[in-house]
Amino acid sequence: MSALKDLFKNPTAAELEFAESYAKLPYSGQRERNFEAFAQTGLPNKRVESWKYSDLRNAVPDFSVVAASEVPESPLVSVENALEIRLNATGVVLPKSSADGVTISRKADALAMMGAEDVPVAALGAALSANPHLIVVEISKPVMQPIHLVFENDGKLNFSRVIILVREGASAVVLESQLAGSGFSSGVLEYKLEPGATLERVVYQEAAGRAVQVFTAIAQLEQGAAFRQFSLGFGAKLCRHETRVFHQGEGTTATINGAYLLSSGQHYDQTSLVRHSAPDCKTRQVCKGAVLDGAEAVFQGKFYVARKAQKTDAAMAHNALILENGGSVDAKPELEIYADDVECAHGNTVGALDADALFYMRQRGLTETAARALLTEAFILAAFDGLEDGISEILSASARNWLEAQL
Repeated sequence: MSALKDLFKNPTAAELEFAESYAKLPYSGQRERNFEAFAQTGLPNKRVESWKYSDLRNAVPDFSVVAASEVPESPLVSVENALEIRLNATGVVLPKSSADGVTISRKADALAMMGAEDVPVAALGAALSANPHLIVVEISKPVMQPIHLVFENDGKLNFSRVIILVREGASAVVLESQLAGSGFSSGVLEYKLEPGATLERVVYQEAAGRAVQVFTAIAQLEQGAAFRQFSLGFGAKLCRHETRVFHQGEGTTATINGAYLLSSGQHYDQTSLVRHSAPDCKTRQVCKGAVLDGAEAVFQGKFYVARKAQKTDAAMAHNALILENGGSVDAKPELEIYADDVECAHGNTVGALDADALFYMRQRGLTETAARALLTEAFILAAFDGLEDGISEILSASARNWLEAQL
């Protein structure tokens, strides 16, 4: 334990708890590699550039006073015929049967995570995930039945690592429910798409106000693969949803769309990095959000285009509404381009509801509350354009219910 403690500089009580949890696990060189990647930086704070708007070090609670709390329900459970994999602090519950073309397995050990030093909190999740250490979902053909991953934290700590392997020419829809009632959770999902594979990822996030959540997705796309992501988040004491996409083969496409709705006391950080390393790849990113008084939103998006990634076509847009004075939105869109034959753009706006549109709707008999809710809903739902109708309606209904309750 003392050796583990020495890995940290001025360790917090939470970091000592992590070291104690790690010491109780069976030794694994890969697990050790991941834990050391986390220990190099520890819990990041505002002095770490990529975490300057989300002070995780001060947000993670004192676990000695954390009590179990009820976990919110996910509306995605209503998706029919989904294969449900439930991951919580007590273990993993796998579906009683699987679909043709889907293999789900538990692994006691795994390779060290790619680029662990760049995502230290995800590396922590990979290091401390146990019971089992890793879940691997292999998709070998086009699968019509959705796969639903339900992540739940109702206690002090919850860590998880899942690999989704989509074989050449295969396709699937993966739903994720990221839910927490209390404590701290860190999960990492690695999506590996072989040539010509297609995957759609749909994420729903909700947590109690005292929970701290970090979940990180790393998607590797080989030649001709297509990755589409849609998400809806309601925040937590601190929630960070990070997505990292690597265009590794020619002709790949990625869509990374998301929306957030935050009430007082909620913090939601949507961070992404898209690295174009091959020619003729395309990325589209749209993020929409709305915040009330006392809520904090963060958007950080970066497109990196390597010198050999000619013909890259990438566009990013973040648009947010501050619905009440006192809400805050920090946005940091970035482009880092080394190729000379590309089409890349980014845009960012933060403002209030259009006064003329609000007046127009009031003149047609709507109350101010109803008009504000309707305009905000239409604004938010643009992030779900292109999503399958049934799932889009589930997310739309959740957004609508929030607006009706909060405005």
